Formats: sequence, structure tokens, C-alpha cells
Amino acid sequence: MVALDPVKLELVLQLVVTCSNPEKVGGSLDSKDGKRQEIWPIVGGRFEGKGIRGTVIPGGGDFPVLRPDGVEVVDALYRIRTDDGVTIIIHNVGLTYPGAKPGDERYRLAPQFTAPVGKYDWLNRNVFIATLSDVPKSMQLAKGPGENDRLIQVYRVY
Repeated sequence: MVALDPVKLELVLQLVVTCSNPEKVGGSLDSKDGKRQEIWPIVGGRFEGKGIRGTVIPGGGDFPVLRPDGVEVVDALYRIRTDDGVTIIIHNVGLTYPGAKPGDERYRLAPQFTAPVGKYDWLNRNVFIATLSDVPKSMQLAKGPGENDRLIQVYRVY
């Protein structure tokens, strides 16, 4: 097999998203797409990238689900606000890949952006993939034991 049009990646955005402790889902854990045990409320964060920077708006969340086939799905919906006042919606959906040992899981996401026409609408016209990982100590924003950070690195596919 020969790749006739190979894919290239460009790192375009890096987000540190801060969540509070997870909230347990009430009632049965069973849902139509699998088991939903907890919701991770998003309480803030910051981001920067190619000609863009700003803050993560509190109020979104990550709603993970464990599918019947054993695959954990990341499903996060939240908003960011650029330093010049533009609000952009992010819907991050992806999969968790098991690591060699417990705690070594890897996350691969396919973020979709909804940006208004203008300076940032390039986010609407591209395909992106992203990684989700621990945040290096120098970038951490969490303020105490009730918060935790995630580093999301977004790559444009071209």
C-alpha cells in the first residue's frame, strides 16, 4: 500500500482545561450508549496557539461513557473566549486507548469548533485531531485538591 496523499499535522492550539472533582451520575449508570458514571465539570482554563489565545469559560463539561464493547469515549462540550472577546464552542469527542499498565492510558480526540465568521473561522474549515494528557507542572492552573487540569494539544490535519 502506498500513501498517494500523505497526511501532515501542525500543532495549532494548546489548552489547559481545569475541571472540578467529578460528579456521580444519579440513578442507573446505564444509558443508551453505555455506562455513564460521572461528569467532570469544567471550571476554567486557558489556551494559546497560532494567532489565538484566551480563557476557557466555566460551565462546560466532560461526559465520558463506557461503551458495551469496553471502549471509553471522551465527550466534552465547552466554550473558550479569545483575548479579543470572541466566544468559540468546542466539542471534543475521542477514545481512550489502554496503556501497557494501568494509568498509562492515551487519549485521542477529534475536536470540532464552532466559531463566528471572521478572524477565527479557520477553525470551522479544517479537520483537527488532539491529544489529552497530564499537564506539566509549569503549566498547571488547578487551585487545590478539588480541581485538576488536562492538557489538550490540537493539531490541524492537512
